[in-house]
Amino acid sequence: MNGPQIALVWLHVSGNLVWIGSILAVAFALTAAGADPKVRGALGERIYRLLSVPAFVLSFVTGVARLLMDTRYYLVEHHWMHAKLLFALAVIGIHHVIGGRAKKLARGTVQDAGPTAMMALILAVSAVIAAFFAVFKLPN
Repeated sequence: MNGPQIALVWLHVSGNLVWIGSILAVAFALTAAGADPKVRGALGERIYRLLSVPAFVLSFVTGVARLLMDTRYYLVEHHWMHAKLLFALAVIGIHHVIGGRAKKLARGTVQDAGPTAMMALILAVSAVIAAFFAVFKLPN
């Protein structure tokens, strides 16, 4: 890999670290006991807006850029990327659902976190599995 490719991978991984950590923090805020639902929602929405979304955009843009730089390598020659992308798509979908729940709680249109705790668990497991495929490059 050359310098720009390494920089894209570094930015992608750095974005992922902040993104996954912050979206799990949103879920934690939404499911916290003892606080008013609107307050939990407002905190979750703020974390989502200021940390999760920018980190997601960084991760997504750098990941797509790297993928487009060598599509044949990632999607034809090595099949581990298919599995990684499957779990990454699950994480992306859950990210948006948790963010939507934060917005609804903040606005008072819902009064509880609903299945946010379970979604956070699935998100965390999916992120770990996506990282596994990226690091170990299985199946190859």
